[in-house]
Amino acid sequence: MDNNKDIDKILDFFDGKEEPTDDEILALLDTEEGQRAWNELQDLDETANRLAGQKPDIDAEWAAFEKKRKDKTEPQPKRRTVSLGMAWKVAAVAAAAILLLVMLKYNTPATEQEAGPEMAVAMEKAEVEKHEETLAKAIKAKKIKMTTVEVPAGETTEVVLPDGTEVCLNAKSTLKYPAAFEGKMRLVSLNGEGYFKVSHDKSHPFVIKANNVTTRVLGTEFNVRCYDSNDVHVTLVEGSVEVTSNINKVKISPNQDACLTEGKLVVANVNPKDFTSWREGLMYFDNATLRTILHQIGAWYNVSVVCDKSAILDKHFHYMFNVNDSIDKAIQLLRNASDLEISLEDNTIQVK
Repeated sequence: MDNNKDIDKILDFFDGKEEPTDDEILALLDTEEGQRAWNELQDLDETANRLAGQKPDIDAEWAAFEKKRKDKTEPQPKRRTVSLGMAWKVAAVAAAAILLLVMLKYNTPATEQEAGPEMAVAMEKAEVEKHEETLAKAIKAKKIKMTTVEVPAGETTEVVLPDGTEVCLNAKSTLKYPAAFEGKMRLVSLNGEGYFKVSHDKSHPFVIKANNVTTRVLGTEFNVRCYDSNDVHVTLVEGSVEVTSNINKVKISPNQDACLTEGKLVVANVNPKDFTSWREGLMYFDNATLRTILHQIGAWYNVSVVCDKSAILDKHFHYMFNVNDSIDKAIQLLRNASDLEISLEDNTIQVK
């Protein structure tokens, strides 16, 4: 198809000038961009229903669709028995085509252009929640089983998911996933830290829930750290990743990190090795908060942490330790890097 010509033609139809054929609409939808537009339309419909709490008026949609086709040379056959699902699908096909055409014509996502970033966040949350509801029903009906992997302190674990995705989990991390991926997305949840090599599947995005952040990919390599809500990072090694918080949605490129700061995602250029060196046994922190450093030490050596002055937890330091080092050596290195009074008492790190 000649996209520019067909875009103008179908847009003229909605201005009452000219009507495209069904074949032209369906041919446009039978592409990767068309399928993406169709999926976004379904997400938008789901979001609207959740926000407004109303079902679409099927008869009104049908009437509007038939009205646009008023220039037919033959009289329209009387509609006798048409299912609600079919009626909505016919109307939705036309709407999906327009959504796609706007995206192609103006080279920008129609949903965000029309509704702003708030709607993009709402759409992401609605789609994930819908999938979780479907998954919960399948689990309750015993059609699907969930698998939970818990990594003890001082260890890392390799996991291969049902779709072939490889995950390396850091110490004190928990990964939950279904025994078989079904539905529109491959959804997993993570608490802790994991390095993902996602198996490519453009029809089924891979989505990770980590605290208040979701990460969506088709197939790529990246690191997710989320031991607590104050230390959430998504660091991209290769490919492309979309990260969504409760406030905003960002897309990061290789050698970039999305960090959750006061509930909002902030993107920065980084050296990915600073966030992935733990896989080689080296815990490296480049200008990291003391909170993050202590969390990692505690997770690896399985010790508690007590800090008398909470304000110093947000101070930044450069620090590293080898996982084969003793905890006494790790603490001594932290003293040298921070000039803080740090000790180990009764299996608890004391910071004063």
